[in-house]
Amino acid sequence: MTIQPVPQLDELAEAEAMFASVHRSLAELREALESLKHRAASGEEIDGTLTAKTFVQLSDAVGRCQKAGLILYDCRNKQLGIARGGFALDFEKARADIGCKFDRLRCSIDSGGVPE
Repeated sequence: MTIQPVPQLDELAEAEAMFASVHRSLAELREALESLKHRAASGEEIDGTLTAKTFVQLSDAVGRCQKAGLILYDCRNKQLGIARGGFALDFEKARADIGCKFDRLRCSIDSGGVPE
């Protein structure tokens, strides 16, 4: 298993900027959808092309939001040291375990046997 380096600030900043952009787009689309809802509720005729365009934009924005969320999730996991398998590497415990094993080996050299 290879350990991924901590993501560069550029990568994290880029993901955060993408997420902020998508958030603004979603706010604009929400306003457009609310406007369509009010127009439909008032009985006003709604342009089908405008409605279809709004829904396509909404679908695209949701896709970009999911992509940005995954990028941010990966960046945060890299910073926390969590490998792709979903587990974190505990370097302190590994260091302590290795130290204990070295101590056992040193003792075994002195006593002539290998302790279990």
